[in-house]
Amino acid sequence: MAEKADNPYVKWGKWQGETAVYFGAGGYEAVLLPETGGNLVCLKNDALNVDILRWPSDMEVFRGRPQVYGIPVLFPPNRIEKGTFTRAGRTYHFPVNEPGGKNNHIHGILRTKKWDVTKAEADENGTVVEICFSAGPDADFYSFFPHSFVFKIHYTLSSTGLGQKISISNTGSEPMPMGLGFHTAFRVPFHAMGNADACRLKVTVGEQWELDENILPTGKLTPVDGEISQKGIKPQGEPFMDHYRSKPMKLGDRLFNGAILEDSSVGMRLVYEVGNSFMHWALWNEDGRGGFVCPEPQTWAINAPNINLPDEITGFRFLEPGEIYEDYCSIKVEDIK
Repeated sequence: MAEKADNPYVKWGKWQGETAVYFGAGGYEAVLLPETGGNLVCLKNDALNVDILRWPSDMEVFRGRPQVYGIPVLFPPNRIEKGTFTRAGRTYHFPVNEPGGKNNHIHGILRTKKWDVTKAEADENGTVVEICFSAGPDADFYSFFPHSFVFKIHYTLSSTGLGQKISISNTGSEPMPMGLGFHTAFRVPFHAMGNADACRLKVTVGEQWELDENILPTGKLTPVDGEISQKGIKPQGEPFMDHYRSKPMKLGDRLFNGAILEDSSVGMRLVYEVGNSFMHWALWNEDGRGGFVCPEPQTWAINAPNINLPDEITGFRFLEPGEIYEDYCSIKVEDIK
């Protein structure tokens, strides 16, 4: 990133051989890989000495597991039991692709696809980069997800950090199941002088989903205390893969839905805010020793189409013909007050 990030810029280049859009503003810099899942794979602020997202040093490893780097798009999110569900008289058969014999579909259909860059601009206010994926009968997944849609992600960078506006339009003639998530991977620690042991992850959660041996909800929900949302958990050390329903909390004088990664050793925090349609969280850190943690916002629960509970609890929904889903996420760095 040779440009000065204080001066808004957008440029095309290569990231370890992959087509990349580099953009920066307000001290923040980002790298987007439009042809490799539309993944915003790097976000940093050199003036603050922070490197926010886990990025790959080996592109072959990245291609094999793109969901554990940057901000991969999960559509639909997480797992579907046996890759199958029936809704509104139609049965869907997604490929069973989870390793380890768990017999699930995992991580959706877009995380490795090529996206088009539809906007790349910089002015005195910051930078804008927009990517778009259009699906129709020619899509390679149309045989098992026979819907036409247009998915856009509108990224902005400024002194206030990264903004992410999402829109999904159902351009077909039938209702379309609509579940979305992001497998966002934060570096731990995120500051060059930080300390993983001093980091705590706080997430706006209110109930925990009980999971079975295949990491699928049993349908049982248990209220949780304020440990995760108020005190936080250590993002490294013990491994975890947990699933929760969201419960917005007070942040200053407003309600906040999101995750906060604090490092008391440097007096800084990452604030990851998501819109209210993201009703569920998956929290995962692999083996707890990899130097990253994934707070994953989801609009529907793991395996939502197959959970025998009301849709207002699971988050399952249809997008009607002509309907547009819209929401947002943002990431910024703050001093701990």
